[in-house]
Amino acid sequence: MVEDPRTTLSELAAQLQALFGDRLLGLYLFGSLAAGSFYRGNSDLDLIAVLDSDVAAGDALDSLAQLHERFEAERPEWRDRIEVLYLSRAVLSTFAALPTGTVARTSPGEPMHHRDLAGDISWLLDWHGVITVGETLLGPPPLTLGPAIADDRFRAAVASQLRELSEVARRNEVAYLPAYQGYIVAGVCRAMYSLETGRQISKEDAVAWLAERRPDLADFVWNLYRAYRADVRGPQARLTDFVDAMVTEAGRLGVREA
Repeated sequence: MVEDPRTTLSELAAQLQALFGDRLLGLYLFGSLAAGSFYRGNSDLDLIAVLDSDVAAGDALDSLAQLHERFEAERPEWRDRIEVLYLSRAVLSTFAALPTGTVARTSPGEPMHHRDLAGDISWLLDWHGVITVGETLLGPPPLTLGPAIADDRFRAAVASQLRELSEVARRNEVAYLPAYQGYIVAGVCRAMYSLETGRQISKEDAVAWLAERRPDLADFVWNLYRAYRADVRGPQARLTDFVDAMVTEAGRLGVREA
């Protein structure tokens, strides 16, 4: 049985608070769970943790990585479904203009690592999600710790993300992964909605919005969105069971590896 996301969230928040203590100034939820569009067994948990200083390289980063590794090992249904951005209040203050500085981050498919924001304006989008449709899990209201995002900055960040999706869509591996194609389609739909309205919306609502406006694209976007939301772990588990059974069968045939 898949654990309730709110239970998982509460347990993770408690572990982070125990690790950082007073250094953890605020912990904020954004994304599908905050927006009421969470898909049990499929959607991610998206968080921003604001600290009093950067997560240093070495022992500090290793300890944080180990916390996440243990947390997901104890809850395999959440493996590759937890994304947390750890940044200092000083780095967050740069979001009023161009995001700069170093953050620590773990996300689906990526272990804990440092990332240089390097003035990439698309980093504003997660914080915008926090201050518009997010939830405060620990600490004060988010605007107490970080800046508001002006409408023109938000739209510029969306446009930057849209250009990035254009590049991602051309990667060779995308051709073989319908779920990845569906993720890109949902991201593009949401970007177009945001550029037109200045607001954020769930992926599914954005797909519905674009499908209604563009009936010629409706089947295309809905089919790929369903591929994105499909249960991919079930078929993979069946595949691994099949391969393991054939390995066992090969052993019965007396064939040994060189």
